[in-house]
Amino acid sequence: MFELKVGWRNILRHRRRSLVTLLAVVTGVVSIILFGGFVQANYEGLRESVIRSQYGHLQVYQEGYEAKHRSTPEKVRLSKQESEKIVSIMERDPHFIAASRRIEFTGLLGNEKQSQAAVIRAVDPDAESLINSALTIIDGNDLDSSDAEGVLLGEGLAQSLNAKTGDSLTLVSATVGGAMNAVDVRVQGIFRSFAKEYDDRAMMMPLSQAQRVLGTDAVDMVVLLIDDTSKLKGVKAALGASLKQAGLHTEMQTWDQLASFYHRVVELYDGIFLFVIIVIAVVVLFGITNTMMIAVMERTAEIGTLRAIGTRQTGIVKQFVVEGLVLAALSSVVGVLIGVALSRGITGLEVMMPPPPGSSRGYPLRIALVPWVWMVSAFGVWAIAALATLFPAINASRKSIVDALRHV
Repeated sequence: MFELKVGWRNILRHRRRSLVTLLAVVTGVVSIILFGGFVQANYEGLRESVIRSQYGHLQVYQEGYEAKHRSTPEKVRLSKQESEKIVSIMERDPHFIAASRRIEFTGLLGNEKQSQAAVIRAVDPDAESLINSALTIIDGNDLDSSDAEGVLLGEGLAQSLNAKTGDSLTLVSATVGGAMNAVDVRVQGIFRSFAKEYDDRAMMMPLSQAQRVLGTDAVDMVVLLIDDTSKLKGVKAALGASLKQAGLHTEMQTWDQLASFYHRVVELYDGIFLFVIIVIAVVVLFGITNTMMIAVMERTAEIGTLRAIGTRQTGIVKQFVVEGLVLAALSSVVGVLIGVALSRGITGLEVMMPPPPGSSRGYPLRIALVPWVWMVSAFGVWAIAALATLFPAINASRKSIVDALRHV
C-alpha cells in the first residue's frame, strides 16, 4: 500500500507529464478495441452471409460423395427414401430451423439470341428461403413451391443473358443416363449474394423440376440450418450418431470446411490486426519509457536521499515500477470505457461500407463488443508498463548515492 500511495502521489505531482502519457496509452487501448471489434464484426457478418446464402451450417452426403461426385455424381447421390429419412432425423434436434434437399449440376441456359453456361442449384423452395435468408432478391420474387417453372438468376448471369423478370429461357442439361434434355423455365426473380463470382454464373430452381430434367428422384445432399452457429459441433456429433444408428452410410461437412474464401479473409485480417497491435505496443512502450526516464532524471536527488536513509535498490525499482503500473491501470480502465462507448456509438450510426473485394454489395459498419480484446489490451498495457519502467528504474537504483545527492 505504501508504494501505491507514493506512486499515485507522484502521478498527481507531475500532472502534465502524466496526462500526456495517459492520453497516449488510452489512444492505444481504444485503437485496439475499435479495430479488434471491427475485425470480429466482419468475421461474424461474413460467416453468417456464407452460411445463409450458400452452405447452410451442415451438409450431409452419401458416403464417398467428396471423392467421387466430380467424376460420377449420379453414383453417390442420396435416394429419395434416404434423404427424407435424414430430414426427419434432423428435425428432432432442438436447434433445428430448416433442412433442404439439393442437387447441384451444370447446364446451358439461353434464349433465341444467346446462351451461357450456368451452375444450377435445385432446392426445396420453402426450406431454402430460410437457409438463403442472406440472399437479396433485387427484382421479382423468391422461388415458389407451387411454380415449378420459376427460377432465380444471379445478377451477373441475368445481365449476360439480358434477361428480365418474366422472361422465358431454355435450360439444356444431361440426364443421369447421358441423354440430353431440355426444359423451358421462366425468370421468377434476380438475386444478389455476397460473392459476385457466384452471381455471374448461378441459377436456382425448384428441386422437382430439376429432377425431371435429370431423370432422377435422388439428391446430392441435405443441408441443415440451426439456430446458433456456436452449437454446431454438438449438433454434428449428435446427428452423426443418429444417422449411424439408423443404418445410413453418410459423410458430413460443416460450413467452415466448405468456405475457403472465409478462411482467406480471416487470415488476411488476422495478419493486419497483429501488425496494428505491434505498432500500437511499440508506441505505448516508448511513451511510457520516455515518461519514466524523464521522471528518473528529475528525481535523481530524491533517489539519492532515499538511498541515503536506507532504501535499498530493490525498493527504488519497486517504487518506479508501481508508479508505471498505476498509470497503466488508470489508462487501461479509461481506454476500455471510451472504447466500448465509441463501439456502441459507431455501430448505432449504421454507416454503410463499400463492397469488399470479391463481393457485390456493401454492409453496415459495425464494431462488435469483444471482452477478450478488452482484456488483451488492458493486460498488454500493464505488461508493457512493467517492461518500460523496469530499465529506467534499475538504472536509477544503481546511481551512486553521492552523485545522486549532488545532482541539480
